[in-house]
Amino acid sequence: MKRTFAIFAAATALTLSACGAPAEDEAAATSEDAVPTSTVTQVVTEEETEAPAETDGSDDGAEGETEDAEGTATGDAGTPPEDGETPQEPEQPEQPEQPDQTLEEFQEVMAQEMVNNGNIGDTFTIDGQPTELCVHGDGYGLNVVTAGANTSCEFAKSVMTATTGDTDPTQDNVRNSMPQTVRAGSPATNQAYDMDCSVDHRNLITCVGGDNAVVYMY
Repeated sequence: MKRTFAIFAAATALTLSACGAPAEDEAAATSEDAVPTSTVTQVVTEEETEAPAETDGSDDGAEGETEDAEGTATGDAGTPPEDGETPQEPEQPEQPEQPDQTLEEFQEVMAQEMVNNGNIGDTFTIDGQPTELCVHGDGYGLNVVTAGANTSCEFAKSVMTATTGDTDPTQDNVRNSMPQTVRAGSPATNQAYDMDCSVDHRNLITCVGGDNAVVYMY
């Protein structure tokens, strides 16, 4: 009886062993098959990961080209046209510079100038500028009327007439009623010009306007 049980037990063990062998082989086969599957999955994952990287690189290049294009456009826009010129403003009459003189100092200079160049047509210097003496002692509180550069004596006299108006030459001083802007006619051009007149602390009247015309009255 014992021998029969031993034989049965051995046979059962062999049967179980035989049945377990294929299971181990299948596990081994499954494990071997899983390795390639895992490897393939890993390769695909790496390819998918690298693909966006290549796309990003191309985008960066495109952005770089865009920046270069923008930089070039900005440079071109910042370069002024070779033939472009800024329109020039109309030339304005030059206001003569006034030296730093007191009333008494200027009176002395003008008195000496009237002694040396007191005839009509003489070169009469005022503030270092050569002028032509047009009127000498004609009332309205004036001693002389002179014409500067680009100015004729006829026009200077016309400016004087426009500034004096209806004032009395023997009693009135033109400085007390002179308008700031007068319109005077030029016999040389048969045209009228606006002249801006002002009186400084030395009692010198300066009228400028027209085509760089300057008229002094003192």
